[in-house]
Amino acid sequence: MAVAQGLLPFQVELVEKAEPVTAYAALPLVVEALRAVVAVAMYRQLRDALGYRSWKAVRRHVESLVLLVVAGGEHLSDLEVLHADAGLAVMLGGSISSPAQAKDFLYRFHQHDDGRPLSDEDDAALSVVGQAQIRPEGPVLAAEADLVSVVVEALQAEAERTTATLDVDATLVASRKVQALRCYEGYRAYQPQMALWAEQGVWVHDEFRDGNVPAAQAIRDFLQAAFGALPEGVTTRRLRADSALYDEAGLTWTDEVGIEFAVSADMSQALADKVQAIHDCEWKPYTSLDPRASKDEERQWAEVTDFIPGWKRNYKKGTQPFRYIAIRVRSRQRDLLEGDPAWRHFAVVTNMAWSGDRLLRWHREKQGTVEQGHGVMKNDLGGGVMPCGRFGSNAAWWRLNVLAHNLLARLKATALPDELATAQPKTLRFRVLCVAVRLVRHARRWVLKLYVGLPYAQAYVEARQHLLELARRRRVALAAN
Repeated sequence: MAVAQGLLPFQVELVEKAEPVTAYAALPLVVEALRAVVAVAMYRQLRDALGYRSWKAVRRHVESLVLLVVAGGEHLSDLEVLHADAGLAVMLGGSISSPAQAKDFLYRFHQHDDGRPLSDEDDAALSVVGQAQIRPEGPVLAAEADLVSVVVEALQAEAERTTATLDVDATLVASRKVQALRCYEGYRAYQPQMALWAEQGVWVHDEFRDGNVPAAQAIRDFLQAAFGALPEGVTTRRLRADSALYDEAGLTWTDEVGIEFAVSADMSQALADKVQAIHDCEWKPYTSLDPRASKDEERQWAEVTDFIPGWKRNYKKGTQPFRYIAIRVRSRQRDLLEGDPAWRHFAVVTNMAWSGDRLLRWHREKQGTVEQGHGVMKNDLGGGVMPCGRFGSNAAWWRLNVLAHNLLARLKATALPDELATAQPKTLRFRVLCVAVRLVRHARRWVLKLYVGLPYAQAYVEARQHLLELARRRRVALAAN
């Protein structure tokens, strides 16, 4: 029936029958990007680990949750919108999972490391107040990580990069669930550790952690897993990070295997004394990447030539001590800041021979990669809202957001126009993914009627063709191997 006339010249009529129309015309591009690279065998592996009868059911749940966060949903209840979309169901060849089905799917990820379901008592023993420990992953979470890896491998095969700079940083994800432990800022949270491949714009490794686990814990293990996840074709490996990675074991391993690094150093008293002793004539200008910072602050750098920390590696014969670069910063309005010290001091440790200003600018670039990536995960996608209080389920949800992030990166790098290469999910939704179309049945096929006047209508057609060709090439390559 029609409702009364509103302020604008149209009426609304509620109908009983769902029509084959959708407001998410290009959202299936994400599914096509995933299906082009994920073999059925991977879903069968997940099926067995999760206890499903059909691998198609597993694929449906994975794709539904990825589409949910790409479309802008944050809660499982948001699936109701996509589940009711008849046009989207036609394009996907089946309906989106319901919220109840998705919840059951995520609950199955809450496992022991041997695959047994976790009881509440077992779960409480693994997340303990006052005891920071990294929880082991169950086999189903490991199988989910394989989905992430295969997308990274496909991107590298299509757009090879020989340099891999991994930007590593943890991020806090607030949660109201009582099972979440309090982080260093005092609120309940989780704190996943993340490694972003800067040149490709994709996550290569994530480790979901309780909120009370410091970012500095088990750094060497994380770095070994992250660099071990890089695909073939990489010849130069580098690491950038803040002081959470200022860790002897981690940096020693990194140096031993030929990985170049620049990491913020802890300003110990011994290092601070050496920095304070540097003569004014030794300091050189350093221009920040942020023009606003350059306007407000004066920055300088200098070599710390005689600082060797008491790390065991430095007592081994033939070991080259790491290089330390000092930074000092002061406000250009310091005359107005009564009582403030003139200079604030920082330091970076490295095994690289670049000039100091070049290395510092390169090190600061991580703010535009991993920190921006955290923002995308938590604000543009659905990673900022945990679905429940079960650790394994939340870890699976976070990793599905990682998968969604990487699929969008692959689309931008290989299938969409160049002007969208740096577009965030919000922009992709508005310009490409979320447009309205009508589907009609013709010659036993569904045909999507897309208005040619839309800015990216032709780009959508070309992206589908490109993904189809990439899928064919990948199948040929896999068959040859």
